[in-house]
Amino acid sequence: MRDRRNTSPLLPKKLRALRKFLTVDQIELAALLSSDVVSQSGRPHYVVKPDRIEQYEQGIFEPSLLVLVAYARLGKLYLEFLADDRFTLQEFRNNLGKHT
Repeated sequence: MRDRRNTSPLLPKKLRALRKFLTVDQIELAALLSSDVVSQSGRPHYVVKPDRIEQYEQGIFEPSLLVLVAYARLGKLYLEFLADDRFTLQEFRNNLGKHT
């Protein structure tokens, strides 16, 4: 059995904070993420399901790189703020919406 790779303890909290910043529910966020991935990657049938959003926010699953990039674009912040735990939750919140 494979060991689980190192995961970011702050990522689930950051994903939830980003959704709250956008003032959308899980269904709306799933649609926004799906749309962004399709438009940026050209994958015509990429779908993020609403229940997956909850699993991301609980730390059960981690988003793919395409989905993480979509989260960063929606939050108008650099991907590093989302993926790197050297940036605290407060630093993350302070940078939401500040970068394009």
